[in-house]
Amino acid sequence: MVWSTIIAVVLLCDAAAHLYWSTGAVWPASDTYDLSRAVLGFGSDFRPGLVLPIAALLTAAAGLVLARGWLGREHRFGWLWQLATLGVTAGVLTRGLLGVLWCVPSLGHTSSPFYWLNLLLYTPMCLGLAVCGLLLLGAGPPRPGSARRRAVWSRTTAVGVPAVVVILALVGAFAYTPPAQSREVPAGVLEPATSEFVDTPLARFHHVKAGSGSPVVLLSPGSSWAAAWMPQLRALSAEHTVYVVDLPGQGYTELKDRDFTFDLDGMARAIDTYLDALDLSRTVLAGNSWSGGWALAYAQSHPERVDRLVLLAPSGVDEPDPIGWEVLKLPVVGRALAMVGSSSISSIEDGVRGLLVRPESIPPGMVSALSVPSTFGDNVRATHELEARLNWGVTERAMPATATPTLVLWGRADSVLPAEYSSTFDQRLPVSYLEILDGCGHGLTLDCPSQVNAAMTAFLRGH
Repeated sequence: MVWSTIIAVVLLCDAAAHLYWSTGAVWPASDTYDLSRAVLGFGSDFRPGLVLPIAALLTAAAGLVLARGWLGREHRFGWLWQLATLGVTAGVLTRGLLGVLWCVPSLGHTSSPFYWLNLLLYTPMCLGLAVCGLLLLGAGPPRPGSARRRAVWSRTTAVGVPAVVVILALVGAFAYTPPAQSREVPAGVLEPATSEFVDTPLARFHHVKAGSGSPVVLLSPGSSWAAAWMPQLRALSAEHTVYVVDLPGQGYTELKDRDFTFDLDGMARAIDTYLDALDLSRTVLAGNSWSGGWALAYAQSHPERVDRLVLLAPSGVDEPDPIGWEVLKLPVVGRALAMVGSSSISSIEDGVRGLLVRPESIPPGMVSALSVPSTFGDNVRATHELEARLNWGVTERAMPATATPTLVLWGRADSVLPAEYSSTFDQRLPVSYLEILDGCGHGLTLDCPSQVNAAMTAFLRGH
């Protein structure tokens, strides 16, 4: 049957591509990260242990579909050919329908190579294969009533399952709202500082302030908020005026500008707006994880305003995040996952603990306090959009021209951004000081406060 042959040829070509990539080849991309972003829309490691089983699965599927076309449904194993064809048809139709959504820019950001490949190749091919599969599911000689009903059931299932998946993705992305949590800043966790708000046209920035002396601005870590920097605020405020600020999409800051974009330019603009509001013409800037990358990007675009940089396990190099974060890059699907993932405080708390080597060492109630702002609507949307839009290739390429003295701290047990990423900062930043901290994870500010405080204090003293 021509339909089975078409499907099998495409599946075998895909299997051959995976076999090729299993050798370490990345053509036509420059590396595996670029390759996976162009093929999948997010970063993934195309290691042999992953791509070889996929190649085997595709080959087996091609064989079963061929058997459905040439041996027919009446063969004693016909039920197997039919079931395999149903699975393949439902799979490619799901991918095709999602691909249609990914072609609509208003539904989410998609990287350029993947957008055009999805629009011109992946989606039309998957929809075409789905049509071939539906024709094949009903092909064969005339059947009695029960067999005819089974064929109708096969086709209905092959269409119905993808339709349900797409509808659920749309509902999760745009109709579902995580359970409301109190926006009142919890008492006690910020002592000795207290919450303050700075109103600007861009946002109502939540921050805390303590101490006196030369200014140090600590950007709340990643998708966390100011509470995560409290050990450093207490230590550094003995010699400096220390500010800890939640940027838009973080903590208790409320975004006002509805045209704001969650990307590097947007976050740099937010930092600039905040510093202007405090009349800080020049400051030390520090960040952890995402906010380390934002601090680096700001220093690169506004070197005259940053005296020194402190980067704790920062983003900023063009390397993949953990797969659980990478999939958030996908339009609709990524947003739905972010929305659903933020619906359970206990799950968020587990994620916070996963950033630490010694979660039991942080104050009681801190994990819960850190988790609540991750459920706020703007913050959930920001998590998806930042993951999709932050282009760390920009910061990495600008590193050799970044003259700001920079302290880089990394936990050797970091399970989010591996410690080996630190070598890029050490090698490319002209004036950098790197320390790898043993027994520390990604959430350095709380996991290893004494080591971080000592390193930051010495660096800011010029040692």
